[in-house]
Amino acid sequence: MNTTMKKMVASVAVAGAMTAGTVGLASSAFAADDAGSGKPAATAANHPRLRRVALHRAAKITADTLGVSVADLRAALKGGQSVNEYAQDTLGKDPGAVKDALVNAADAALDKAASNGRIDQARADELKTKVPARVDKLMDHHFGQGGTAS
Repeated sequence: MNTTMKKMVASVAVAGAMTAGTVGLASSAFAADDAGSGKPAATAANHPRLRRVALHRAAKITADTLGVSVADLRAALKGGQSVNEYAQDTLGKDPGAVKDALVNAADAALDKAASNGRIDQARADELKTKVPARVDKLMDHHFGQGGTAS
């Protein structure tokens, strides 16, 4: 897979793989099956480098949206908080802003992939419909040693 394709897929995977923004903490449970085909999504365990890129980008988007450093975000998530809890309870900010930023980033990446001919427009539209639900689920996920999956 060439570098451009990896970057495109990583951008698309931002909403699906991250939301919580922890680099290196996501488990393979976040890799959803691709439209029921039985094939793992691009961020599954067989693409660890791609997942890492997606998580880095998502962590940056999340931290920028919340106005914190990536290190602060990572520390809170390693401590067992979800992104929603960290944004709302710790920072007193609306987690909806993070969701919107991640969904918009994924939509932009999908639009770019479709305009570059990497995927067809129908597939991009199908993936766009899945992004908000995946973002919601992941924003409620608890990372770290003390957390449990929601």
